[in-house]
Amino acid sequence: MATEIIFDCDTGVDDAMAIMYGAGNGARFVACTVTHGNVPVHVGARNTLTILDAVGLTDVPVHQGAARPMAQPLLTAEFVHGHDGLGDAGHAPSQRSLAGTLAAAEIVRLARSRPGELTLVAVGPLTNIGLALLLEPELPRLIRRVVVMGGAAGVPGNASETGEANIWHDPEAAQLVLDAPWDLVLVGLEITMSTAMPAEVVARLEAVETPHGRMLWQSMQHYIDVYEPLVGMRTCVLHDPLAMALALEPDLATYRLARAGVELRGERTRGQVVADLRGFEPDPTDPLEPGVVRLVDTLDVEAFHEKFLRALGA
Repeated sequence: MATEIIFDCDTGVDDAMAIMYGAGNGARFVACTVTHGNVPVHVGARNTLTILDAVGLTDVPVHQGAARPMAQPLLTAEFVHGHDGLGDAGHAPSQRSLAGTLAAAEIVRLARSRPGELTLVAVGPLTNIGLALLLEPELPRLIRRVVVMGGAAGVPGNASETGEANIWHDPEAAQLVLDAPWDLVLVGLEITMSTAMPAEVVARLEAVETPHGRMLWQSMQHYIDVYEPLVGMRTCVLHDPLAMALALEPDLATYRLARAGVELRGERTRGQVVADLRGFEPDPTDPLEPGVVRLVDTLDVEAFHEKFLRALGA
């Protein structure tokens, strides 16, 4: 049975990777909701339509959402994703129209209409999800599972010394999400940074001949340029696709439960996910305790890379 997904995104290059990974690995996209983050929300919404169209998902509605964080100024990351969010590769934008419902309201509507059926995958700042929780306090009971790409538990951040970008861009929303009593997997930098593609994987990706695979490879050039000096070779890290992968196939990884929260007040640590890593684990029979998350402990990186390549036609 296909996993039915609400995909909350801020579509830049790695969000595009995640959509293509899902399309090629059996995800059923019920809707995409878009927030600010990598690019302004209206740019991310158009990019989401463009990528969905490229993989033939022209019937998936895209709902525009939060244009800024809850309690701080808007910051975006075009220096990582290109001015257009898709690597400035010159892709023709979709001419399809956005759906009329605002993202947070649509998340609530879908959850109410299909209680216990939908998996929520969030790979951008968590503003839309935080707003949905404010609109519908029962949302955690209505959503089957939540997978968030965010956080840096015990490792350096990428938006600040300690903060991972998706959490750092809206810490208040992130705290609402971590506090909610639902089954939440937090896919943070402590595991995503292990997904840099080795040279042989990059070579297979470069040789892909499918139209959507070629499109993604072109978009990835700017992204790879950013990562090359960080990892010492011409490659990049697959942050958002990993969240999609673990939503579809949780058994690609192992997990541990931990209590976690978001630092909201520190002058240098605002936006940091602080997880209790001292070895004390909450009751594994009660993962819905507020403030408890599943952290990814180990990952079958080789299998993940293979599924990513096959989704692109390699």
